[in-house]
Amino acid sequence: MAETAYSSVEDAALVRAAQKGDTDAFEELVARHRDKIFARAFSMMRNEEEAIDLSQEAWVKGWQRLAQFQGDSSFATWITRIVINLCLDELRKQKRRRTESIEEMDEESGGVERQMPVVTANPTERLERGELRQRIDQALAQMSHEHRTVMV
Repeated sequence: MAETAYSSVEDAALVRAAQKGDTDAFEELVARHRDKIFARAFSMMRNEEEAIDLSQEAWVKGWQRLAQFQGDSSFATWITRIVINLCLDELRKQKRRRTESIEEMDEESGGVERQMPVVTANPTERLERGELRQRIDQALAQMSHEHRTVMV
């Protein structure tokens, strides 16, 4: 198949071609789904660099494990599950590191409390935040559904 012909081919056919070693077919799958995979990683990680790294890692794993793809679900669902699992693994690692870091702080300095900054209460902060939220909600309500979806 010529590269331009791939744009009209269904995912299932592209997967079968990629499973036979057709890298152009896999590149078309990446092109079709990369934004969705990045968006999923970003929604979980809330960090652009981590989302880029994890979505790239998902594509590498997808290529490496393509032979294992049975087609029980759509390709999009399968690759999305891979990126979700990678993100969950990374979040678990980060949580472990934070826990270990807090425990080290506790041992080194005689208590985590001494390391934490003093927080002074600001009685107007809650009110200001509520007003800001209202303004944002009003602005979003005035947008078209498509623009609102992008902003949210």
